[in-house]
Amino acid sequence: MDPIAITNANWEEGIKFIYVNNAFCNQTGYLKDELIGKSPKIFQGKDSNKTVLKELKKDLLEGKDFIGQSVNYKKDGTSYYVKWSISPLTDKTGKTVAYISYQKVIDKKTKFENDRLLGSIVENSDNLILATDLSGIIVYVNEAFCKTLGYSKNELIGQHTRTLKSGKQDKEFYKNMWKSLLKDGEFKGVFESKRKDGTLFYDKKHIKTIKDENGESIYYVSISRDISKQKKQEDKLIKELYMDPLTKIFNRRKYDEIIDEKIKKYKTGNETFCLILIDIDHFKSINDNYGHDMGDFVLEEFAKIIDQNTRDDDLQFRWGGEEFALVINKSVKEVKKICEKLRITIVKHSFQSIKISASFGISCVCDAVDKKSLFLNSDKALYKAKQNGRNQVAIYE
Repeated sequence: MDPIAITNANWEEGIKFIYVNNAFCNQTGYLKDELIGKSPKIFQGKDSNKTVLKELKKDLLEGKDFIGQSVNYKKDGTSYYVKWSISPLTDKTGKTVAYISYQKVIDKKTKFENDRLLGSIVENSDNLILATDLSGIIVYVNEAFCKTLGYSKNELIGQHTRTLKSGKQDKEFYKNMWKSLLKDGEFKGVFESKRKDGTLFYDKKHIKTIKDENGESIYYVSISRDISKQKKQEDKLIKELYMDPLTKIFNRRKYDEIIDEKIKKYKTGNETFCLILIDIDHFKSINDNYGHDMGDFVLEEFAKIIDQNTRDDDLQFRWGGEEFALVINKSVKEVKKICEKLRITIVKHSFQSIKISASFGISCVCDAVDKKSLFLNSDKALYKAKQNGRNQVAIYE
């Protein structure tokens, strides 16, 4: 596998590694623990190309893919030439949540090869190449395009590109595409394209406007590649990054990201919410008396109960160990009712004949100055619930 790294997308507080694979560690000489939480600047040195690094930042901030090469430095200080291919990872709302970087070491000779070679790479038969006139009528397709989509050239030449639409892109997507083509002469994007047999695949396209010697537009040329395997891998990595593997709810990393966003919305739009910390009472005794398999079952079942007894827009997290967190967009008074109902449901539930209870600590964002104080307020309320005998709901005051 190629070296792969994932960073967060927080430019304000600093870009940091949140995932690296073994190939990346082998390439750089660092251990995973030495890279997670560190800035990619750790690889920069005197011969690193500052212009390329500025272009990298500019493209990523604009939500674009970036391909470039520079000099990196290993842990032992030795330099090497590296080619990056970096893409934004977005959530369902289209917000960039992370960046994934595929890296390839290149030799010094390769670094100085000219644009002619790069041009031949673009025309490589592995790429899917399609050309249309200005009305969208197909005038050329290469063999790779036909092979991937399952058509013959005769079936495509003279047809309109709308015959290839899958219906997965909305009107806004195509509106932005044409706006970019007419304004900038090019468009980059990922399409969910349809083969002849009706199956779909992820198609990463770069569409350019071709002009004649007078500067008049005459054709559109699309160079693309099937990135279905890459997309599947990226989706899996995102799931691993943000999901707790045991309970299948969000993990602490996702909590940090969501809380930052919600506090920002509260400060700008006064959108109130509460943070609830939940702790399974005497959980250690379950592991001690029944074993860790039973402990894992209780955690899984506990998470299901929380999910089944909260609304779709309420957010559930496993904070760690036997601690869970909830974020609910309601007042403290309303949240307390929800937690009381949840507390009673937990007490009544049979965890394979084991009976458990839980303690709850509630605080409101309106009583906090930042993310840290919000958590501490809920933690103090949770501590109060435990001190008063557990199996109860306490509010921060």
